[in-house]
Amino acid sequence: MQKLSTSKNKTDLNKTEKKAENAKCFQPKTETLNKILQFASSYRAERITENQYVEWYLN
Repeated sequence: MQKLSTSKNKTDLNKTEKKAENAKCFQPKTETLNKILQFASSYRAERITENQYVEWYLN
């Protein structure tokens, strides 16, 4: 059995910070979030029996 060591590999903190900055660019728009919330508020699903559901939209 061999023991592998990664002590020679150092974490590049600059790359980590850049990834966090790039993640901010991928946030959804407020308009998109509002549409999702509107859909969620009008959608309903109820369980009838085991493994059977009724879905409907309240518009």
